[in-house]
Amino acid sequence: MELFSFKDSVSVANRSKRKLEVCVDSLESAINAIDGGADELEICSSLMEGGLTPSPGLVNKVIEVFKFNGICSDAEDGHQTANQHVPKLNIMIRCRGGSDFCYNGMEIQTMLADIRYFKELQINRFVFGALTDNQELDIQNCSLIVLEASPIPVTFHRAFDLCNNPFEAMEKIIQLGFDRVLTSGQRITAIDNDAVKLIKELNEKFGTEIEIMPGSGVNLENVRKFIEIGCKIVHSSCKVKKNIVEVKRDLCMGCSSVYVTDKIIVKSMVEIINK
Repeated sequence: MELFSFKDSVSVANRSKRKLEVCVDSLESAINAIDGGADELEICSSLMEGGLTPSPGLVNKVIEVFKFNGICSDAEDGHQTANQHVPKLNIMIRCRGGSDFCYNGMEIQTMLADIRYFKELQINRFVFGALTDNQELDIQNCSLIVLEASPIPVTFHRAFDLCNNPFEAMEKIIQLGFDRVLTSGQRITAIDNDAVKLIKELNEKFGTEIEIMPGSGVNLENVRKFIEIGCKIVHSSCKVKKNIVEVKRDLCMGCSSVYVTDKIIVKSMVEIINK
């Protein structure tokens, strides 16, 4: 199947400012990321499962926070109503958990419907990835998603890290019209030495055509490493553990703690990557 390309319409030129994308799965985390100065928010649900499609309620409440703070975009003329920092809103499109990223027709139709809904909210980006059952790019379904999302750009998420040949996969991802890839360098965390090496090689080879965004295990102690190898954007949850009410029953329906984004960590990471 011939690859459809939005390459000519995708801008990758403005890469001077280093950026931080913070992944959030709650309104509390989103507010903390905004207050900390995050450049972009990846809004999802269930980060414990790697991030799933967020609820409309969460996305709408985040947009309401912008409106309350007077930093939303005017729906009629597209101009900001105040001269304040406005993070971009990126929406995860992933209808279920699981490590395969291999979707049937019903699942793809569900995700296409999600995209149509969120496009009406004037969000900035979608995040998606799909593979075949032998860990190759699912060209057909990726094309459908990119077409449906257009003109909103799409990030290819960490499904990339399961691809058999990262360099061949990256070439196809670019041809498909994705303009950013989230990767842990095909390791559990991006801070693994082999992962850093691969991320550096990918950025050197493809960095003028697509944004290479390291993520998984990126924190205050190691984020500078990715700036030093040439990355212009990094991905982190900037999270801390938060205890919740412990249910003292033999019947367990979940853990007694959750993770939330910490405003101070976000602020510190923004400062580090822009030194």
